[in-house]
Amino acid sequence: MSSNANKLKLTEKEINSIIYLLKANKPVKIRELQSNVWGYQSQLETHTVETHIYRLRKKISKVFKDKNFILSKDDGYEINKKE
Repeated sequence: MSSNANKLKLTEKEINSIIYLLKANKPVKIRELQSNVWGYQSQLETHTVETHIYRLRKKISKVFKDKNFILSKDDGYEINKKE
């Protein structure tokens, strides 16, 4: 992703998370992201998704000044397509 001269370096999981959220066209539960992006099938509590989304939001906010690109919904996330 880039904005003029600004460049944003993303990890493979960050790219895959954005693509998955964009294709979903609806809020995506954390467990669904764990399963489909990370390949986790466990019922163990993990904050992997939350941590990655937090870091991804910080990157996007720093480069693009967009704090609302990824919205938090009931126990999940979605891409803000309104802006």
